[in-house]
Amino acid sequence: MSVLVYFSSSSENTHRFVKKLCIPAKRIPLIDKKEFQIKSPYILVIPSYNNGILDTAVPHQVTNFLNTLHNKFFLKGVIGSGNKNFGVNFCIAGNIISKKYKVPLLYKFELLGTNKDVINVKNGINKFWKKLNLEKKNQNA
Repeated sequence: MSVLVYFSSSSENTHRFVKKLCIPAKRIPLIDKKEFQIKSPYILVIPSYNNGILDTAVPHQVTNFLNTLHNKFFLKGVIGSGNKNFGVNFCIAGNIISKKYKVPLLYKFELLGTNKDVINVKNGINKFWKKLNLEKKNQNA
């Protein structure tokens, strides 16, 4: 089964958004206690931090998570969240992950997201997995 994996700080903005999706999701721990490993394809939901400053926009917990071979391998897409006050760096962490790991940036939303964002993300995720599964079938044919 495909899931969402997400990181949320103590503000819980991303957590609250992901809960509204009603999709199976696993949270990257705030405190790196032990290796957190995903063993199936997933989409990463990631907020941008530190006013979108490039060097620190991706939380270190996410960097550590993606430095694990399994986690890197199963990453299939990314959804970014952020604050529009960051200007051109709005959702920059999603852009960074998308480029670095060569996965599509599927959607961007601000802070807690709107009801429209929830609908768009749910529909987009369903379409994305269907497309990915179809491509996989065609490769195996």
